[in-house]
Amino acid sequence: MNSQLKSIALMLVLGIGVIGVYNHMYGEKKVSVKVINSNDYSSTFSKEERAKLDAITSASVVAENYIREYTPNGFTDSDSKKAIVIVGEPRKNSIMYDMVYTTMRSLEESGVEVELRDLYNMNWNPVLHPDEFYSQKDGIGSVPEDVAKEQELIKKADYIIFIYPNWHDSATSIVKGYQERVFSRNFAYEVGEKGHRGLLAGKSMFTIMNCGYLGGGRGYIDGGKGIEDEKWNKYMLAYKVFDDDTADWWGVKNLGRFMNDRYPQPTSTNFEKDLNQLREELKTEILKAFSLNAR
Repeated sequence: MNSQLKSIALMLVLGIGVIGVYNHMYGEKKVSVKVINSNDYSSTFSKEERAKLDAITSASVVAENYIREYTPNGFTDSDSKKAIVIVGEPRKNSIMYDMVYTTMRSLEESGVEVELRDLYNMNWNPVLHPDEFYSQKDGIGSVPEDVAKEQELIKKADYIIFIYPNWHDSATSIVKGYQERVFSRNFAYEVGEKGHRGLLAGKSMFTIMNCGYLGGGRGYIDGGKGIEDEKWNKYMLAYKVFDDDTADWWGVKNLGRFMNDRYPQPTSTNFEKDLNQLREELKTEILKAFSLNAR
């Protein structure tokens, strides 16, 4: 048997093993999807059902006793710097959402006001309606109410921060839909006789993302940890090209990304230590990217 066939056989054995363990633990109490309603993101799973699913899937979660929730205070009329944090992560107990909490806590502890836009909590509709196409693409007609509300918040923000997991190497659909609907013509950019011009000058953009790719890096360019570092840098440089182009289109400054591809393992005896290390590294990068001082 050649090496390729051996690999396939091993994958089949492992897959059957996982299913066998699940059936042994839970018998016929299998979890099924009850309803999908794109206008309502509240889960139909019970807390117990979600726990079962988290136990057998690749989802990286934080045990309940390690979760450090944080609720930001939102924008005020003060002269303090302001950051709008736009999140496209459906699970509040994930490593990804732990990074959301860390981001908001780090910013507010440094004197930056934070406005959270949790797109799943908001039941945000990411789909561009046909009637909305003309205002979004050509600046003709009125702006939908939900979009207008977000645009007012972005006007107040100095920093625009996108946080989402890596699904197919780009922003999750709910975040991409937010970008498509909110950063519209005559708000984020204009096209006139002299060509294109971004309209959000003076603002900065930053992205936080879980990679789930190489398992060999954390941070940004040159953030490899000795595991395929050359490939890691190619991966990060590709994102830089993408982000620079988006930032230029809107007229903002791209402050880069924090990419996490080294997950604390829930089964590890060092889980708490590894989780706190991730939190500290993210905080350090945020303070560096935004030129902030910890209080």
